[in-house]
Amino acid sequence: MHRQRKALQIAAVIIVLSLVCLARSTKLTGKMVAYDLMRHTSKTASGQQNEEVVVLEEAGPKPRYIKVVFSSTGSTQIDQKYFDGTLPLEVDAFRDKSCDEKTPTFVPEVSVEHIAKTYLLTEAFKTKPPGRIKSLECYGAIYKKK
Repeated sequence: MHRQRKALQIAAVIIVLSLVCLARSTKLTGKMVAYDLMRHTSKTASGQQNEEVVVLEEAGPKPRYIKVVFSSTGSTQIDQKYFDGTLPLEVDAFRDKSCDEKTPTFVPEVSVEHIAKTYLLTEAFKTKPPGRIKSLECYGAIYKKK
């Protein structure tokens, strides 16, 4: 009985890993609207996993806003030049429904009341923040070594 259970667990892990490997990546391009200040400033230079969470605006007739999670052991996931919101950021990513977000909050300035669970707007979007977003689709960035 114990061997059968272990075999089923191993099979389940193999199936999950296969699905992750076969997941199609998507090329996303957009200007950075805002970023999670808490995750941006709390990164360490050790071997720990660090995350950067940003909201991009994909251009089009009707702008589309997407959340992208960058994750790596380095202390820098995104080049600083993208944080003013004027240059388009291009990233290969996969859809991750587990981190979708309902009605995200954007703030133009940091305050003690608004530091957690909010996104700090970039300079380019402080004067024209996005309207109310009902649902923010999440994507996981695919890390590439430079």
